[in-house]
Amino acid sequence: MQAAAATVLAVSAAPVVEPSKAYAAPSDSKAEPVGIVQTVQGPLAASKLGFTLTHEHVGNSSMEAYGSRANCVAKAVEKLKEARAAGIDTVVDVTTFDIGRDIRFREEVSRKSCMQIVACTGQHLFAPKSLNARSIQEITDLFVREIERGIDDTDLRAGVIKVASRAGAMTPAEEKVFRAAARASKATDVPIQTHTNSRLRGGEKQADLFEAEGVNPARVSLGHSDDTDDLEYLLGLLKRGYTLGMDHTFWGLAPGATLPWQRRAECIKQVVDAGFAQKLFFSNDWVLGDTAREKINPEGMLFTVHRTIPYLKQIGVTQRDLHTITIVNPARFFGRTG
Repeated sequence: MQAAAATVLAVSAAPVVEPSKAYAAPSDSKAEPVGIVQTVQGPLAASKLGFTLTHEHVGNSSMEAYGSRANCVAKAVEKLKEARAAGIDTVVDVTTFDIGRDIRFREEVSRKSCMQIVACTGQHLFAPKSLNARSIQEITDLFVREIERGIDDTDLRAGVIKVASRAGAMTPAEEKVFRAAARASKATDVPIQTHTNSRLRGGEKQADLFEAEGVNPARVSLGHSDDTDDLEYLLGLLKRGYTLGMDHTFWGLAPGATLPWQRRAECIKQVVDAGFAQKLFFSNDWVLGDTAREKINPEGMLFTVHRTIPYLKQIGVTQRDLHTITIVNPARFFGRTG
């Protein structure tokens, strides 16, 4: 792995920390995850994923901010090369078809940047009418087809299922999509990642539905879990077997943020101290072309390696636990043995 070389950007009220070397494996690490992960460049041994950001958006419907498609490709390749230089090996792109997924774009920028990208099937927050009109079985069939055959008349296949709910309780449309995701996951052994409203304890309702559908909690990651510091809520989901995506730490930089990014990181440490390092992911929910988000977090995908990991090390999280979170956990989760 390459050491991170970028300089930490100064932010008001943030401690100055050195770039991370957390992706360097402990010398006595013996973890060798099994299984195959589907990337946009084809199947990859799970053990080859390396340092993985599990919840990013390599372009969505806001990409027109860069003008032409060629400009979008150039900007994405630039950002992905920066991430590669910082030691990041794989990005899981959870951009669904309804928010601008372009599978050919992802294959092109992966090839040109040498960044491994895992694409998704699924659906985001607001189901289009074409999806609302379909049955659970029809939606399940769509997800399975994109996993087993390919996306948009290509042979580029999805390696994860992404679904989302807005609040605590689910709408009927959201419930239908979640049930389809559960059934597609059981049929293919491809894992599920979700968008949750953790402030409203949305992960609990999602977990209830998945369990009612017979999904193994070990195959589900509940995203945006660091939007709350309610440890009772977080530990409850972990004890049920779910993985928590800690991918909104940067939102602690937003004006008026109720949870500063340092507090979000400290909550991660509390979860690690409780014995759950093996059930966490790190990411940044970066969106290519989202200028408002870029103003809040100009470091984009690098926030994890420039800020979160160095601060966690500063407050006592071990190298071994960071290696588990960034390398071992993604390989174990995304690896498909079926």
